[in-house]
Amino acid sequence: MILLSFTVRNHKSIRDEVTIDFMKSSLRTLALKEGTWADYTYPLVGIFGPNASGKSAVLDAFHYAIAAVKYSSTAWQARPTFTREPFKLDAHSGQASSFYVFQFVHREHRYEYGFEVDAKGVASEWLREAPLRWRTLLERHRGEKPVKTQRALLALGSVSDRELALSRALVIGDDVLAPIARDLTDSFDIVSVKDVHRESRLRSIAESLVDGSVSPLDIETLLQVADIGIQKVTVEENDLPANVRKALTQFRRALKVEPENDAGDGADEPDPSEDETERPVIDSGELDEEDSKQIVRNLLFTHRGESADVKPFSVASESDGTIAWLALMVPVIDTLRNGGLLLVDELDSSLHPHLLDVVLGLFTDPALNRNHAQLLFTSHETYVLSPLSDTRLAPEQVWLTDKSYDGVTELTCLADFSQHADANVAKRYLAGRYGGTPRLAPSMLASLLVTGEA
Repeated sequence: MILLSFTVRNHKSIRDEVTIDFMKSSLRTLALKEGTWADYTYPLVGIFGPNASGKSAVLDAFHYAIAAVKYSSTAWQARPTFTREPFKLDAHSGQASSFYVFQFVHREHRYEYGFEVDAKGVASEWLREAPLRWRTLLERHRGEKPVKTQRALLALGSVSDRELALSRALVIGDDVLAPIARDLTDSFDIVSVKDVHRESRLRSIAESLVDGSVSPLDIETLLQVADIGIQKVTVEENDLPANVRKALTQFRRALKVEPENDAGDGADEPDPSEDETERPVIDSGELDEEDSKQIVRNLLFTHRGESADVKPFSVASESDGTIAWLALMVPVIDTLRNGGLLLVDELDSSLHPHLLDVVLGLFTDPALNRNHAQLLFTSHETYVLSPLSDTRLAPEQVWLTDKSYDGVTELTCLADFSQHADANVAKRYLAGRYGGTPRLAPSMLASLLVTGEA
């Protein structure tokens, strides 16, 4: 999958319609007349702007739209209301519909997939393909049934207002729609700056090292590239403490949820004829076989030192920069190897500017980025825009967020501003020539410190 553009309206701080575009201005036709899609699309795009201007909201809109395709027919069905995040700082947007549209390349053909949702669920949804000109594969509107599809898609069946048809196609494995949905969802990953996300990534790395899907050499190489001083990475395995295992068992049985069997078969199904009221909510605490095998896996890092007997450090002893680099680079390498789209929020968080250049250079080097993987990142770091950076971003690759007085995120492209070829973009950006910089009032702080009142 290669992303061409993404459009969103009425999501969090994004009230009005905005579009992020990966297409080069040289692409002027629906279908290619020559070359490849990689020739006409950018491998990376950056969003720059002040704090709370809506940079993360753009990424969250991506995440939401992909999640809707992946889960609206399954996990979301158990929720009491349809999941959505509309703009909340005016009187009408909460009831208005939200709008999400992808244009992307799947198997060398251009597609447009979009949907509109409100508090009731899906108001409309469509999928179009453009081998030469647009032709509709899927179209639906609330109140109109059945879903309009090509004759080959009749197996889709009835689709409720609280699920996307593309999500249903993914569940039932429709021959035409499921591969498109799978490409869209599987080709997507997101890296958040939040601690809980980084911790989850590190746990995933530990599990991958144990099951062999990731090589210790891969992780050690990533850390040595950053000159962090780590020579070796291992995994420590500890049994789950007995009191925690007991509490876990009691909690499961209180919810009357049988533990899943690791092998995927042979698990006993609960007897429907059994009287649930007679089953004990909390038993004596005896651990079943599944709970007794629970273990905790943690990463250990061995650093260079004068002594040959250096004890490894736990994750808790490592710097924020080490954790940030590792949590970022594993999905970066995975995306580069397999292709797809990676979203990174606050790429510059806890990283030296030279490491930013390393990451961006991986995506811009066609010898390393052989599958045309794409990166969309947010950042406060103007180094990337300066002549000091090894990465040269075209104006079409630089997007700027600002927030209006009413709290609405506004998104503009640097290409919309006229400038000469050798302009110092970073300097002009910091001077406010393009917007996207905070409107500071330091005199208010001085007043607060001197008089005690703002």
